Amino acid sequence: MNQQEELSDAIIDFQVKHHISDTDMAFGSHLSVEKIHAMKTGSGVFTDEEINQLLDYISSNA
Repeated sequence: MNQQEELSDAIIDFQVKHHISDTDMAFGSHLSVEKIHAMKTGSGVFTDEEINQLLDYISSNA
């Protein structure tokens, strides 16, 4: 599994576990809804900092 698939799976698993939408996740992680959606679908370009910001949010709210 590549890094993008792992990121996508982590986002989806977190959203299912906590019953939250892309909008809720964007608000909590301080990223845009479009950025969350792009990370989840594997489209678009995002920085390592943005990925780490989202993963920090996931790990601190797990």
